[in-house]
Amino acid sequence: MFWREFWSLWSAGVITSAIFAVLVRIPTTPLATLLLLRGHSEKPLLVGTEAIEIPLELAIAVSCGLLAAHRIGLGAPIVEKWLRGEPIKSDVRSSIVPSLIVAVLLAVISLLPSLPMFHPNRQLAHQEAERISESPAGANLNEKLGRFAGERLTSASLTFSYLSSAIRGELIGRLFFVSGIALILAKTTSTSSGSASNRILFSAVLAVAAIDAILYLVWQSSASHMVYSSLRLTKNVHDPFWVVAVRACLQTVPGAVGFGWLYVRRGIESAMLCAFVASTLAHVMFFVAIRIA
Repeated sequence: MFWREFWSLWSAGVITSAIFAVLVRIPTTPLATLLLLRGHSEKPLLVGTEAIEIPLELAIAVSCGLLAAHRIGLGAPIVEKWLRGEPIKSDVRSSIVPSLIVAVLLAVISLLPSLPMFHPNRQLAHQEAERISESPAGANLNEKLGRFAGERLTSASLTFSYLSSAIRGELIGRLFFVSGIALILAKTTSTSSGSASNRILFSAVLAVAAIDAILYLVWQSSASHMVYSSLRLTKNVHDPFWVVAVRACLQTVPGAVGFGWLYVRRGIESAMLCAFVASTLAHVMFFVAIRIA
């Protein structure tokens, strides 16, 4: 059962991630993106990096995540029942409503980081972006990225972007990290072997939410520094740290908590469904808000 479940989840993650990578023709994995930011725009190098990174990353996340999840009573209950040949209609129905409710809430919250109060230097940032794009280094970078990226995003590529992010993101964020942290907490704080109370499970969810926010801040700062360094330019616009931190928390913590709650209560399938619907709704709401404004 472990290996059948592993291949089912791993295949779903690899296939959707690979299709998305082919559709957008730009780096979709952390290492490949890092190489591009450091000036390595050779397509064979980036494609090869993705081809290795996607299956290897998911193999580690799914295998270790399933091992940890099974020890503490978590996992993919719908997939497990389906693999055993048991009926899954009732489980699917019971997961849809909470997943959709959480997705709507997260989609609404996703609009908050775009509010003017969290962008006190928005006008100056636009002016700086224009200055960079009109500089010789910026024009050269735009030309390289334009040749590499190829066609613009389409409805199909956006759909696979959200689907890939939902499946791959939840396999890594919830199945791997939440399960792993919960198992460690259960081993170190609980007297019963491998058991995990609600307190331990939701402590793991909050820990992952904190990790996501910190990693987002670090990645955002590092990426900005690499871009400006590669262009040999100085960043002139700096938002207050509390504004940057609040934006990062709004963009990461609600999703991590919402998806984590669904994972603990309903399984990884509910978290995936919620992540996909939330991304789609947020995209629609964002463009509706722009047109209204």
